[in-house]
Parts: sequence; C-alpha cells; structure tokens
Amino acid sequence: MSTTGDHQRISKSPHQPAGWTVSGLVVVVMCVFVGVYGLVGLLQDVVFQCPRSSVRVFGPTSGGFAGNMTGQQLMPKETITTSQEDTREISCAGKYVYLYDLPPAFNQKFVDDCRVDPPWVHICGALTNNGLGEPLVIDLVSSNDSSSFSNILLPRDAWYKTHQFTLDLYYHQRLKEYPCLTHDPDKAVLSYIPFYSALDLTLKLYNKSSLEKDRASQRLIGWLQSSRHWLRTGGHNHVLLFGRIIWDYTKGEFAADGWGNSLSKLTELQNVTKISIERAYYSQDQRAVPYPTSFHPYSDDQIVAWQRAVLSTRRDVLVVFAGAPRSKAPDMILVSSVRRQLMTQCSNSPRYCSLLSCNVVDCERSPHLLTQAFLKSVFCLQPRGDSATRKGVFDCLIAGSIPVFFSKYTAYRQYMWHLPHNGSSYSVFLDAKAVSNGTVNVIRELKRIPLSTIASMQQTINGFLPNILYSKPGSNLKTRDAFNITLQNLLDTFRQRQVDQQTRG
Repeated sequence: MSTTGDHQRISKSPHQPAGWTVSGLVVVVMCVFVGVYGLVGLLQDVVFQCPRSSVRVFGPTSGGFAGNMTGQQLMPKETITTSQEDTREISCAGKYVYLYDLPPAFNQKFVDDCRVDPPWVHICGALTNNGLGEPLVIDLVSSNDSSSFSNILLPRDAWYKTHQFTLDLYYHQRLKEYPCLTHDPDKAVLSYIPFYSALDLTLKLYNKSSLEKDRASQRLIGWLQSSRHWLRTGGHNHVLLFGRIIWDYTKGEFAADGWGNSLSKLTELQNVTKISIERAYYSQDQRAVPYPTSFHPYSDDQIVAWQRAVLSTRRDVLVVFAGAPRSKAPDMILVSSVRRQLMTQCSNSPRYCSLLSCNVVDCERSPHLLTQAFLKSVFCLQPRGDSATRKGVFDCLIAGSIPVFFSKYTAYRQYMWHLPHNGSSYSVFLDAKAVSNGTVNVIRELKRIPLSTIASMQQTINGFLPNILYSKPGSNLKTRDAFNITLQNLLDTFRQRQVDQQTRG
C-alpha cells in the first residue's frame, strides 16, 4: 500500500547509502499508521511531511458506516455514537420492540382507499391525525352554555372528533415513535404486527361477501409465514391489535356467511396476544384496552389542568343517560328492557336526571355535547348496548362522572390494566334484571349514596384519569397514558414468560 497515491515508489538510489532506504521505509510505515489512527494533522505536515490521506474506516457511526473523512473528524463522532449506543442498551434493556414492516396493503392502503364512508359508519374523515380524527371545533353560538363550557375544554387543540374504531392507526404511530425499537427481532421482547384489522373490517362489514371480509386476514397469514422470525417463534410474544370489539372477529374460518370475519379464530394466530377495546373475558390470549376519547393532551400540564377542572366543575344534575333505545330482537330483550326502563325513570325525574337522546343528537360526531352532559352530572348510566362495553364509559370517566353499571362485563372484567380492581371504588353496580322488572328505581338508589362516598369515588376517578387517556402522538409526557400502560404490561408479561421458560428449561 502506498500512502502517496500516484506518487512514485520509494527506491534505492546509487548515490545514497543503504541506510537511507531503510529509513525511507520506516517513514512510509509510520505514515500509514498515522493516517489510520487520525494523528495526521501535526505529524504528517510537520514531522514526516507525508501527504494527507483520506481514510475510509468501517465501523459504527450515526450513518451506519463512515464515509470519507479524516481520522481527526472521525474519532470524536465514533466516541459519541458508541456512548449513545451504550446508554440506549442500558435504558432499553428488557424493553425492545420489533415492529414488523408490513406491506402497505395491510395498513396504509386501507386509509388511502377510504374516500367514501361505508354504510352506517362515518369513519373516513376520522382517519386523519394518526387516528385522532378532525380537530373538535365548538360552535359557541349554538352552545347552551357556551361561555363556561368553552373555557373548560382547554386547550382547544387537544380535542378531536375521535372515532371509536381508529386505534389501529394510533398504536402504529405511537410504536413508530417508541425509543426502544429494534431492527433485530431476536433482541426484541415483543413483536408487533401493524395490521389495521378494524379499518379492514369496517370498510367491508355491511357490503362485502364473507370471502372478501376474510381476504386480507388470510393474506396476512401468508405474509407472516414467509418471515423467519415468525416461523421461529410460532407467534409467541407477538401482539396484534383488534380495533373493534373481539366479537366482530369470531366468524367461523370456513363459514360461508356470518357477522364479521374470522381473524381471531385463525389457528395460525393462536399464540398471538390479542388486544382490543372489548375482549372475551374467559380468553387467556386477549387483553382489553380503553376506548379512545376525544381528549388527547400533549403535555403533563394539560393533564393536571384538566384534572383540576374536572374536580372543580359544578354538577347540578344527579345523573345523566346518553343513549338510544335498542332492538327488541330475541337476543336483545334484556338490553332493550333495561334501556327502556332507564329512559322512563329518567323522564319521570327531570329534577334529578338528564336525558341526552342519541337518536336525536349525533352523539358520535358531537363529543363536546357528551362531555358537557357528563361534566354537569354526578353519575352517568352505562347500560350495555350491542355488546357489553361502551365508549361512553370512558367519555363519562374523563369528565369525572361516576359510572353506573348493569353488567360486570362492561368494565370490571375487561380493563384490568387501566381501571382499579375494586369496582366499587369508582362506580355503582345495579342488577340489570331488577332494573328491567321495575324492582329497582335507579334514581332512588343513587340518591341514597352518602356525599362522602361520592367524594371518595370522584377522587379515585381523578387519580387514575391519565390511565385512560391517549396522548397526542409526538408528545413527550412523563405521565403514563393508556398506551404506555398497555405496552408496559405486555412487556412485563412477556419478560415473565421468558423467565418461566428458562426456569423450566
């Protein structure tokens, strides 16, 4: 190797003693070492008078491999990068997540293709802002209590028209921002599959064949089976979000017809941990996460300010019911009867109960009206609807209103990671059958609860309120939100699984 590029080779001259040739070779060798280790500036110019060389060093830098740069430029960068990597290894130990890089056909294409809302569902406009939806703009002119209400929903850019079925997009974005992502799946404790299952199904639910509703799920399985990581793990320590209630994914795999699709029934996914807004409580591979609300703070101060506003708001109404009647179909008799009784009892006690009829008001696309109603009431009635859970539970809780449940499957046996295990510490439970047959008058029962008990419940709700919020993507909160709590519990579960396997092994 010559450090002089196209310069002539050093050769022995007949007019020079033999020792000069040896010295010249020594100089060349020393120039090479000087160039490699970066001491080229002073030594090359002053001592050895060697030409500067551009040294390509192969090693970790911020860009992967170093480009052409002198040793003087490279060494400090290499030192800093190594230090940062060491720090990351320490802080991310046991927290690494591998995010599958799925083809757009399994996620983004659903968003791009959603130009016209499918029947019965207004979702295409809710896919903006990583699933938060359009910003909530309050019409102060039409608001009945515009002056005080507009001063509570602050900051205004933290409120959105968030749809209940858009967590697919939200979780994907939050994981892209996660500081402990790894490109090495073998290093990961958790592997996440960013398949937009809710959007896929919602766009096809009412107007597509059974085969079409299952098509993307089947193709997903085919794609996963081409992954070495998937084949090696068999789906263990993998997570897939089901952005609708789990019952929408339980159609028989080969059924010619039926509600929803068969995603949760696919045998290839039997080892995958499934998270959804409503789980089958008896299933060991499913976990429930909160429905998204309309409030998405982006600073810790905003959360504290909202907690203070919720505690200090004046509640002039004992209880509110926001809902609509349900079908009298055979499988909905009790549900329909309970709702009918609640609406009747509420209408008969206008002094104590406020009724927000969602078949008159568009509750889904007017979240500020729901929030306003819940902020004014001490209790909120939460009967089951098409399924046991309701988005309204979380709309109620973030407004500091105490939920009244009529089924243990609405919250108590669902959100074990996010809500207190002692349901009576934050809610009231009344038997659905007793309400249905008129044995229990809900208004009368709530009036009997002591003020001290009510105050205790309100404090409890205020304390866990951040647990059920989804902060705005890109935020850097110290407060743990619903996403952080979900991810932490998944990591804890999978780490414990690894420990148990090693112990048995």
